[in-house]
Amino acid sequence: MQRRPNFQTVAWFNDLRQRNVLDLEPPYQRRSVWNQSFKDYFIETVLLGLPAPAIFLYQDISPDGFTLQHVVDGKQRLTSIFEFIENKFPVAEDSKLQKHQGMYFRNLPDAVKKEFWSYILLVEYVPSDDEEVIKGIFDRINRNTVKLTAQELRHARFSGEFISTAESLSEWMELTLGKNLPRIVQASRKQMKDVEFVSYLMLLVEEGVKGYSQEDLDTAYANRDEAWEKRVEVDDEFRTVTQIIRDIARAGQDGFDLESSRLRNQADFYSLFGALMQLYREKAVPTPSEVSQRLMKFVERLSSEKELAANKELQDYFDAARSASNDKGPRDIRIAIVKKVIQGLL
Repeated sequence: MQRRPNFQTVAWFNDLRQRNVLDLEPPYQRRSVWNQSFKDYFIETVLLGLPAPAIFLYQDISPDGFTLQHVVDGKQRLTSIFEFIENKFPVAEDSKLQKHQGMYFRNLPDAVKKEFWSYILLVEYVPSDDEEVIKGIFDRINRNTVKLTAQELRHARFSGEFISTAESLSEWMELTLGKNLPRIVQASRKQMKDVEFVSYLMLLVEEGVKGYSQEDLDTAYANRDEAWEKRVEVDDEFRTVTQIIRDIARAGQDGFDLESSRLRNQADFYSLFGALMQLYREKAVPTPSEVSQRLMKFVERLSSEKELAANKELQDYFDAARSASNDKGPRDIRIAIVKKVIQGLL
């Protein structure tokens, strides 16, 4: 395939749009929706004159010489530019461009407007409008690009109270419980998996037991990005339950080390957190030493094939911690059983 990279200005793209020869909705356009934070960040990038990813176009030339440019990738960037030009949103109030914070395009100095119109975008032309060919091109691009985890993408996309609370509580939990409770290896922490796990615990506090896919978690973040009414309530209860776990860990009976037990695993820790949360709400949490002793025996029994064979609830917990551990059903089972253990009923 012969590449045809090119450089075009914002003014060039706007001219195409004005002449109705820029198709932003071809059938193979990849689905993506930017929230306002993403739009603000990209417009700031343009105003600062910093480089942006390439725009991918398919150029369709008719037998009569009429040319239509189909946007294969880059719709959200171009749409953000057009909306800014149309004064649909201003420069962000927290922008690095302090002189222009809160200003709409129409109010910017003429010199700044000219620089904006002259901003250069790299354009890559794809050779075909065949969807399979396009997918193949982007597969190769993605294979040569360091992929961000879902949580790293949320960190880039969101900036509201929910994500800031999740990141703050993640740091606080590590200081309170140590790095191994719950156990999240350093490589995963660098990919913000600790923040993602704390997000699940925050949603457990707010909504009760649920199963969340990555898409569901994206939606939960989006719904709480601009405003989150339950922030204080969730933050307070999260800290309280975490402190209860800290006290249990400190009260380790007969050498029981919560931090090195299987309860440090994320599925098990989620279950412990959920059970203690429910008991806290019922004002029925036993003393830390009692809980520590009961958890120690519980962990010992889970490691015994004889105990598993003799007790259905132990086997149910063991199974629920292994398969589809993030689904609602297994989470309900595990939390209910750990709650009984803590109460001394199992």
